[in-house]
Amino acid sequence: MIRAAPPPLFLLLLLLLLLVSWASRGEAAPDQDEIQRLPGLAKQPSFRQYSGYLKGSGSKHLHYWFVESQKDPENSPVVLWLNGGPGCSSLDGLLTEHGPFLVQPDGVTLEYNPYSWNLIANVLYLESPAGVGFSYSDDKFYATNDTEVAQSNFEALQDFFRLFPEYKNNKLFLTGESYAGIYIPTLAVLVMQDPSMNLQALVFSPDPLLLSKQV
Repeated sequence: MIRAAPPPLFLLLLLLLLLVSWASRGEAAPDQDEIQRLPGLAKQPSFRQYSGYLKGSGSKHLHYWFVESQKDPENSPVVLWLNGGPGCSSLDGLLTEHGPFLVQPDGVTLEYNPYSWNLIANVLYLESPAGVGFSYSDDKFYATNDTEVAQSNFEALQDFFRLFPEYKNNKLFLTGESYAGIYIPTLAVLVMQDPSMNLQALVFSPDPLLLSKQV
């Protein structure tokens, strides 16, 4: 399915927001990744959201955007979302599919999504692999394969639960679309070897429309 990319002006605003978040983090607790204000919204959300970097394998840093559930976040499941491609940013899923707000045609404003997954779940949008979106590698080496991507995603997920230990016992769902049909099962192999992660199910589809109809 072909979608129009978010307009450049809005992407610039997002980039500025993410740079501020990253610059303030250091060796931070997740409070320093918390988004205090999101441009384009007439009313700021009642739920908390975070943007920053998780440590992948080697020198990789994977950008994440985490939105807490609007209903009982302490007991809601954690849903990891990966767009496919390979090479598609998971911000596509956040801003054009099932995130809490959607970019409007003017490229400046956001509107709340009445069908957002975070109505009932804590959703972690992860830009993977390094080189996609705002994710990067210190060594500038971006050639990779499915095994390396799975390892990097797994270490990023471990880092997420280190930064957000309050969610480590919550039910975990691994979800995605398109090439995530490779990302998700290969990641699940590693997750199932970690007894600290409460994996419940995998949900992925080669067709974004099919996924949105089923969920």
